Amino acid sequence: MRRLVRFWSLPKDERRLLREAGILLLLSHACIKVVAFKHIDRFLRAGRKDHFESGIVHDEEIKLVRRSVSRAANILPWRSQCLSRSIAEFIMLRRRGIPAVMFAGVRFSGDSSLDAHAWVDTGLGVTDARSEGAGFTTVMSIGTGAVER
Repeated sequence: MRRLVRFWSLPKDERRLLREAGILLLLSHACIKVVAFKHIDRFLRAGRKDHFESGIVHDEEIKLVRRSVSRAANILPWRSQCLSRSIAEFIMLRRRGIPAVMFAGVRFSGDSSLDAHAWVDTGLGVTDARSEGAGFTTVMSIGTGAVER
């Protein structure tokens, strides 16, 4: 009940973003389980050619999208994978005309096994103090925009 009260206390725009993030997380989670990744990759790469206007500041919008995806991931009954969170965030940012690139990377862990991670970067300076992809070797990137690796 407390979550419902908290949800209704959010501003209208944040409630809309939270609903969108929840739906996209649900869809991306299901697609990762049942659809071959080559089809997901094709979907994420397809669509209009993005032309982003330079000089527009999207800091608040980026923070709201990231917060909404994080909130939705915490609410959902299953543990959200970084890939499904990245897909949802990537789609939400691109729908708003914000340049974004989704990365997937790998690194060796201490016991000679591979760790994999996916993350989204906008290249607009709205990131945590530490880079999410630090220590990972990028093996795939989807999207274009302000980020160049």
